Amino acid sequence: MGRKKVIAFLLSLGMLPLAACPFGCAPQTPKETPMGDAGTWSIYLYLCGSNLETKMGAAGHNLDEILSSDIPENVNIVIQTGGAQKWRSHDIPNDSLCRYTVKGGELSLLEELPLANMGGQETFEAFLSYCVTNYPAEKMCPIVWDHGGGSLNGVANDENFGFDALSLSEMEGALQSVSAGMTDRFELFGFDACLMANLETAEMLSPFARYLLASEEIEPSGGWEYSALFSAIGKDKMISGGELGKAVCDGYFAKCEKSGKESTATLSVTDLEKFKAVEEAFDSMAQRMEEQIGEATGIRVVAQSAKNSQKFGGTSEAEGYSNLIDLSHFAENAQDLEESEAVISAVKEAVLYEVKGKVKSKSGGLSFFYPLHYNERELSEYCSRICPSAPYRDYLTRVYGNIPEEPIVFLDRGSVLEDGSFSIRLAESSRNYILSIEFDLVEYFVIENGDDLKLGHSKFGRDNDIFRDEETLSYHSNFRGIWLALNGCKLFVTPVEKTEEYIIFTSPILLNGEKTNLRFAFIWDDTYINGGYYKMLGAWNGIDPVTGMSDKELTLIKPTDEITAYYPYREVTLAADGEWYFGEITMREEKVPGGEYIIEEDPLENEIYIYQFVVTDIFGRVYYSDAAGMLMTKTYEELKAHPLLDGEYAARVDTVMETEGESVIEAL
Repeated sequence: MGRKKVIAFLLSLGMLPLAACPFGCAPQTPKETPMGDAGTWSIYLYLCGSNLETKMGAAGHNLDEILSSDIPENVNIVIQTGGAQKWRSHDIPNDSLCRYTVKGGELSLLEELPLANMGGQETFEAFLSYCVTNYPAEKMCPIVWDHGGGSLNGVANDENFGFDALSLSEMEGALQSVSAGMTDRFELFGFDACLMANLETAEMLSPFARYLLASEEIEPSGGWEYSALFSAIGKDKMISGGELGKAVCDGYFAKCEKSGKESTATLSVTDLEKFKAVEEAFDSMAQRMEEQIGEATGIRVVAQSAKNSQKFGGTSEAEGYSNLIDLSHFAENAQDLEESEAVISAVKEAVLYEVKGKVKSKSGGLSFFYPLHYNERELSEYCSRICPSAPYRDYLTRVYGNIPEEPIVFLDRGSVLEDGSFSIRLAESSRNYILSIEFDLVEYFVIENGDDLKLGHSKFGRDNDIFRDEETLSYHSNFRGIWLALNGCKLFVTPVEKTEEYIIFTSPILLNGEKTNLRFAFIWDDTYINGGYYKMLGAWNGIDPVTGMSDKELTLIKPTDEITAYYPYREVTLAADGEWYFGEITMREEKVPGGEYIIEEDPLENEIYIYQFVVTDIFGRVYYSDAAGMLMTKTYEELKAHPLLDGEYAARVDTVMETEGESVIEAL
């Protein structure tokens, strides 16, 4: 970032006065006078159907669950529908907002209103005001249903209004206004939406509700199991919001298990009355982070802790970036910060209950925004309007407002060692800014083309299987001649999350003709010969690059599905006139053999590959080494029969090509 951009960035953070509370000045004295008779409950469902309803009727399916539930007599239900271009059931109109209650297993219309933006503050405020005025109770529970985009992108994307979403600021404004006419807080505030169990949302809600019920990760479009909610109240009409949240968590996870989507599921209940301790511990840790910025690896320690933490939502270029990581797992990884233990303890105390799948085992119940992928506009928005911690805002401003001209410097851009491996070395000045060091692999082959020589290059993606000498910042290849394949078809893969228990990968595919991303995991397990096994998670469309809306559906892969893998691809032609002609970088498609889909490490089949180191700095910038042309010395059959161990190489370096810092597929 140049000096002008630094100045503009810092000015943008100061454009708005930063109040002690980031969303405004919330009421300081909790309200505790019940608004209804003892044992009464009111559920206020803000049902923004969005394209989830238009495409698959997902909102209607949850309405079916509600209508088929045994609703206790002490429970009022108010539902507002809107936000979808097409409602597929229950005769719900598309061109208006409707408010319903539930009577005798049927929707009973309360009123019909002109169409308005469900992603707007005024619409949300009007709904809550109507509910607490006309259907107050001892315990009141608003639930926001739809897509969720986390602390930065909000929730409830209205399909009729450009997928506009309710921001945390807008929700806070609505709650401020409605709270002024209330004598009590909401007992439980729920998000049947993705990515909303985070530090920033909890801080915003803490003056207005006793408990938060939400998911750190994306939710399957099936959403909560609503019968579990009403069943729990039916068994104990005096049930607390915390205990009700537990019942919903269990019902949701059982529903995910039934549909085979439990591996990535999360849902947690946070006691907002205990959240103050989380805020204070986080402030202390962030203060320590800021104090250590000037130390030799002070910034890198924080960035590496974030990189190795449980992540949620999108974490790659193909999927988009949510920049949400688990708070307690980050603190566990940041043991160099002595205040981290207090964060772990405070989160454990505040998160009353959670459910989580096997590949989200490091979830602690609350995430927070960390810019693993740096975007100047998003970070400015976060720091000026959303960040709940002044020390954390100061840390982000100092680090990202002062990006060096050359964070990463190569001393050796690529050379061949005595053992035949390919090596690079970085300057000591790079140490504080290294986030990751991986390699890209490109398949290189000759295409029959008459008198012309035509070469094809397909990029297979990125991996981190390299040897590292962190003391000297030297790194060299561990090229064993294998790559990840789906039913024998090599995939273009990117590792997006790594913990001590699993690695999650993503790969772009066509699923039944539709572009999406295949997600799968390698789960470490010593009972397996190769130290673990691969598990298919499903297909996910990622984050909309325009609206920031996170797709809610994780589609399971079936044997009857048709899958096509595709890769960045380029052709280079040596014509008869002796000139080289470079084609455009496109996407090459390859149909995956059908049947039961299995991920495995498969030997490479071609003779020539190109290997290039990729260094990513803590700001998300990417730096490329020179590239090595690798000639295979082992055949597919040899590697299949006798897989190589670490340090045994399947190819020799034939040549080192200068790339001038470009990706090899662009440089060739």
